Amino acid sequence: IDKLDLGPSDMMDGRVGAIRDALDEAGFLDVQIMAYAAKYASAFYGPFRDAIGSAKTLTGDKRTYQMDSANSDEAIREVELDLAEGADMVMVKPGMPI
Repeated sequence: IDKLDLGPSDMMDGRVGAIRDALDEAGFLDVQIMAYAAKYASAFYGPFRDAIGSAKTLTGDKRTYQMDSANSDEAIREVELDLAEGADMVMVKPGMPI
């Protein structure tokens, strides 16, 4: 493997910092972390769920952990937190109109 990057997608507070610390302690200083900083509750996820067949089996409501698109302040806080913990890049999903 020439280059390794990680993209933890669970949006758990502190996750990026824990991964960064573990990588640095193990000598993997060049591994980049792309944090999924904000996932908005959106109908754009529907086609993906249909494609993988999970739309029929999902029992929970994703809005319990995905962000309200009207609350941009929360997304900015999460981006700032992930960057402060050592994220090299951040992703906000979906990247199109809600």
